[in-house]
Amino acid sequence: MLLMRRFTDDQRKSLRHWGMEFLVVVASVLLALWLQGWWERRQASSDLRAAEEAIRDEIGAALREVMWRKAISQCHIDRQELLKSMLLQTGENWPGLQENALAIRSNVPPSVIPSIYTRPGDAYATDAWTSALATGALAPMPRERFRDLVGIYNQIEALKRARDEESDAVAKMASLAFPISLTPELRAQMLESVYRVDRSRFLFAIIRPTDLANAMRKLGWDDTERIDRWIREDAAEIRSDGFVFRPCVATVENPFRQRAKPTN
Repeated sequence: MLLMRRFTDDQRKSLRHWGMEFLVVVASVLLALWLQGWWERRQASSDLRAAEEAIRDEIGAALREVMWRKAISQCHIDRQELLKSMLLQTGENWPGLQENALAIRSNVPPSVIPSIYTRPGDAYATDAWTSALATGALAPMPRERFRDLVGIYNQIEALKRARDEESDAVAKMASLAFPISLTPELRAQMLESVYRVDRSRFLFAIIRPTDLANAMRKLGWDDTERIDRWIREDAAEIRSDGFVFRPCVATVENPFRQRAKPTN
């Protein structure tokens, strides 16, 4: 106060004016920073929701593939047993095997070289997950939730590796669709391919639909109705394509309506 008394009235007015100007500027800067932070948090939250929705769809698609794998697993066991028994028979004359492993008939045009080991498409996509990691959209996600997602995608990556190994082995068995001369070397190669598809099938069997559904439910994603709708739509598409499956193809079940059985 003593310092203020040394100033003239005009000087005191000027000091008050500049003081108010300073407070206004500081308040404006603080408000701008708060608004910027609020907008960034809102944008980050929006990006996280969008990324999680895309990831949910991606995991749901993988779940549907695993459901189909479970439904056709007995057909693949039967085909592997048939190939093994035929390959272990004596003689060099392979008769060829063009019967579809899954379907008795369908309206789908046949391929030029029929598959010796018919399989689903198995499109185990990870694009949404990879994009979310690259853009940092998952940064605000709680650590435990992120770990759960990492665990799910580790399983999807394992399924992709099994699919790729299976595809390579099946491609090497393509010639078995036609009558050929089966040399000892070729017989050994074909038996190795049968072993590789059996090893892949074992991995598909380990990752169960109920386990994947329970992992999704833990994340708050109960896709019971989504999967019910997909089962209905898939069944309608199968009918329209005229598929008549072999008895070894089981009914596709909704894992969200099942309880996971404990592993031994």
